[in-house]
Amino acid sequence: MNDDFDELDRALFALPLEEPPPGLRRAILEATVFSQARVSAPAVRPWESLAAGTTLAIGAWLIFALIAYKGFAVAFNTEIVAAVQAFAAPNSLVWLGAGCAIAAWLTVLGSVRLRLPGRGARS
Repeated sequence: MNDDFDELDRALFALPLEEPPPGLRRAILEATVFSQARVSAPAVRPWESLAAGTTLAIGAWLIFALIAYKGFAVAFNTEIVAAVQAFAAPNSLVWLGAGCAIAAWLTVLGSVRLRLPGRGARS
């Protein structure tokens, strides 16, 4: 093992180095470590949590009602049949297709980000 680096250490310490610009360390920390703490958004937005809770509550209520009350299950079954017949009508299918096409179109357009000059550039 050759662990004699004293000559190399002396050569490195003899190099003329400039002083770092003021605030460099702070800028590096803000760009790396501290940026995550400031920018991190909550994992779930409040309206998403409310929608999920409402959906789960309605689903639990429907399951309980279907199990507990026999008459409710028969009435619920006839409502489902009526809803399926309403959606099977040609006009409903046309409007449903138009709505899905518009939603897909907006999704594609929403994923395109415009890069404007001068925005996001770091000096």
